[in-house]
Amino acid sequence: MKKILFFGDSNTWGHDPKDGTRLEKRWTVLLKELLPDCMICDDGVCGRATKYRVPDNEETDGITIFKKKYLNGESDYDLVVIMLGTNDTLNCNNYTPFETSENLRTMINEYRKMYGNTKFLLVSPIHIDKCCMNHPIFSELYSMKSVNKSKEFAKCISKIASEENTFFMDASKYASPSPIDGIHMDEEEHQKLSEAFKKEIISILG
Repeated sequence: MKKILFFGDSNTWGHDPKDGTRLEKRWTVLLKELLPDCMICDDGVCGRATKYRVPDNEETDGITIFKKKYLNGESDYDLVVIMLGTNDTLNCNNYTPFETSENLRTMINEYRKMYGNTKFLLVSPIHIDKCCMNHPIFSELYSMKSVNKSKEFAKCISKIASEENTFFMDASKYASPSPIDGIHMDEEEHQKLSEAFKKEIISILG
């Protein structure tokens, strides 16, 4: 049985744009049904960035927690999938897409130092929609700069993927955020993304 790690943020965790609860039919759960011969290990945390600057929740610091949890000599994943970036555009973080992609490069290289040439799939996240500027919470956390940066992720992350000999997928080609908050996907979009992941993983692992 192939073992796959999915490391991400609230769109991996399954944040419901309607009320912030966790969707039961999130894409990782759907993927378990679509790929019954694979062990799906989902590690999604709301607010997780590639490298978090505010030290109030270690789980949101992507690089730090990735090293702590998975560079422990016990990892045996056939594929590591990382989908981060949206929270790098938060006003409090303000990373550029280039900086985000370099943080992802660091995660890949640190992992490979311990486990060799492990297969990675880097996923640029869905775009942020400008309707988030009308949301009572997210309008304070994001800006139009965030919206514009989200559209640059695919170019920067795909470049890193090519340079580091990893696989790449652009989630924005398959799913979009809900018009409710402009950040998170509803169940229909989770379904679309799960199907896209299925095709990509079969292509990678066979």
